[in-house]
Amino acid sequence: MVESAYVAPVLSYGALDRAHLTKHLLELARDVGVDKVTMRALAAHAGTSASSVYYHVKDKSELLDLLIETVVESIEVPSAGDWEQRLIALYTNAWRVLSSVPGIAALLQQRPHTEAARNMDHATRRILHESGLAASDFAGSHAVLYIHLLGSVELAHRLSPDASLTDEMESTFLHGLNVIITGLKHI
Repeated sequence: MVESAYVAPVLSYGALDRAHLTKHLLELARDVGVDKVTMRALAAHAGTSASSVYYHVKDKSELLDLLIETVVESIEVPSAGDWEQRLIALYTNAWRVLSSVPGIAALLQQRPHTEAARNMDHATRRILHESGLAASDFAGSHAVLYIHLLGSVELAHRLSPDASLTDEMESTFLHGLNVIITGLKHI
């Protein structure tokens, strides 16, 4: 039995732009996982040729950075509430976004220096700064939060590749996040 891959209708000349490509890149990554995202697969999904993809994205490395940017930029950074509420909201938003893209946690660990990843990092640091943590506890606290997020996302992808346990995995993530925050308040 042969599986049929999704192939978009062929685009008319000049209809492909970076926004269209990015939309299809995110859809493709959600459908097949980061490990199976290729220039050719993206071209087929977007209804264009691989050479057209290369016009907008120079190579696989740039494609993966674009994927990270697209995913991480979609994480909502909360502005209302105290530091604890905002930290929980930020990391809950991040967990939901990241868990929707199989393989993204590993990719973020391999390529952590994109602009969107730095912005997420700065948002976390701003919120943590408001918590009143001692300077000596800051880096470790930040690392624990980041490791918990990426580790929980990776675990969710491995234990439930079909996303059947998403609610249970999110509940486990939130419990761990609350344990971490309780610890932060008692340092």
